[in-house]
Amino acid sequence: MQLSGNKVRKLEFLMADAVAQSADCVITIGGIQSNHCRATAVAAKYLNLDCYLILRTSKALVDEDPGLTGNLLVERLVGAHVDLVSKEEYAKVGSVMLTDSLKEKLIREGRRPYVIPVGGSNSLGTWGYVEAIQEIERQQLDISSDSTGKPGFHDIVAKGLGYALTTAEELKFVKEVAAATGVILDPVYSGKAVFRMLKDMNDNPGKWEGRKVLFIHTGGLLGLYDKVDQLAPMVGNFRRMDIAESVPRKDGTGKMF
Repeated sequence: MQLSGNKVRKLEFLMADAVAQSADCVITIGGIQSNHCRATAVAAKYLNLDCYLILRTSKALVDEDPGLTGNLLVERLVGAHVDLVSKEEYAKVGSVMLTDSLKEKLIREGRRPYVIPVGGSNSLGTWGYVEAIQEIERQQLDISSDSTGKPGFHDIVAKGLGYALTTAEELKFVKEVAAATGVILDPVYSGKAVFRMLKDMNDNPGKWEGRKVLFIHTGGLLGLYDKVDQLAPMVGNFRRMDIAESVPRKDGTGKMF
């Protein structure tokens, strides 16, 4: 789980380049529950590299301990260095200037940093998806659906609340899929995409009938931990077990005669 999700395909190439350039640490940037940042932190640890994460959070929380929820727990467990910036600072300065600023600071300290852009999205990282498409082509599918930045993804976000914001209906769907199939979708990408895909199947059955379809689950399970308050009313009930008096106890009481 700790090294999972679609971003790992990009990291396969990006981390190899970091090692080839004799880097001793990597820098990347993303949202406070970024799956990419978590995967980068874990991959760096596997390669004995330090990892520096610049994480975007709200102005109200930028000076507070970010906690140990979801991806943050994994990142901090593996020893990633976390720098927080507010969403306003992120918008004003930009991801490139923020990572370059940290890179220059680390160089002055004698480190050899390697910068990985937001989501690992550059020409080198794209080769991870070139390989993925080649694998998909060999399966001779009719339709491929995902939520990794293609045009359909923007339609899904437009119909929802926005990035990392999930409606009660979408979370209820994630819960129902998990209960029915054991497949756990994430609240940011795959949950929304499957929700809309199945809705389209119901609304336009002729479009899908008889076709071989691949849905690419892009990971993100740990993001659900950030939604526990919304999920709490939806999950199964619990109760204290009622142990009848007739059940034998270790002290010999309660035996049936």
